[in-house]
Amino acid sequence: MGHCTSKCGITKESYYKSLFISYPFVSENSAVGYYRITKYGGIYKQKSAFGQEPKIVRLDVPTIADPRWEEVTLQCEYDLGGKDLYSVKWFKDGVEFFRFMPSSEPVSEYFHVEGIVVDIAQSNGRQVKLLGQSNNRRERINLAGSYGCEVSSEAPSFRMTYAEANMSVAVLPTKPPVLDGFRPYYEIGEVLEAACTSALSYPPAVLTFILNGKEVDRAITTDLPTTGYNEEILISVSRLSFSLRLERQHFPGGTLHLVCQSSLPDIPNVRAFKTEKTATLAASNERLAQEAPKSASSSILVPSFTMLLCFLRISWN
Repeated sequence: MGHCTSKCGITKESYYKSLFISYPFVSENSAVGYYRITKYGGIYKQKSAFGQEPKIVRLDVPTIADPRWEEVTLQCEYDLGGKDLYSVKWFKDGVEFFRFMPSSEPVSEYFHVEGIVVDIAQSNGRQVKLLGQSNNRRERINLAGSYGCEVSSEAPSFRMTYAEANMSVAVLPTKPPVLDGFRPYYEIGEVLEAACTSALSYPPAVLTFILNGKEVDRAITTDLPTTGYNEEILISVSRLSFSLRLERQHFPGGTLHLVCQSSLPDIPNVRAFKTEKTATLAASNERLAQEAPKSASSSILVPSFTMLLCFLRISWN
């Protein structure tokens, strides 16, 4: 498009429409003054075309949002370098849902996107407020996704900048899982029966048993009924059990180690909780394994010696 603007019959609106169509597949020379910033783990990486562009100095998107919150505020702070603001646009997963244009009437406009509802009265050129599930009964709220803020300066520069960040929705567990039914001593041939219960979380925690350092096959585990979940509260616990008939090989060095791990694999950068217990092979099993069988010859010698004494006594008389 070069530096061609009104002389080529391109209006301000069509110019920005062209820029938007090129997003997010923007190359270094695809548009005049296009400026894109992408956030990776709290660091802004930026690609600029040419010319002076406005700058986004801070994009505040919660890394993890609690689904029980009444609202979530997204903030976009920028520096236009002394130029006037043309528009601020917000996107979720690449789809525009809110626009602020001070030169338009009304200045704020909301576009319906499934999973989010904007409190337009509390949204402006610096922030957007999204309603939580408790404040909206009309549709299911799903705030998880990638949120982008696009800021444009007024004519004649028509410069743009863009930043985005991801938001997950979760309630993190606050304590390790509880491991029940596990005893400190077992004998070979006994059945180990254990149950694991996670702390409250959203989404439901994924439970895993680890026996002597190896993950237990899901085929021998059983998902137990969960508790605590309903549409209002959202959070719940997870429960998992398994049983195994024990053999000598399950006690390397005479001990057995069992771990219950609770994790939220779909939520990035969240550590797993673990509860570990150890059982020892019962003492009776240890003695039996160490005792050698008695010699059969010693049991025969005693009655033979008795018979010999009896014979000698009778002959003497």
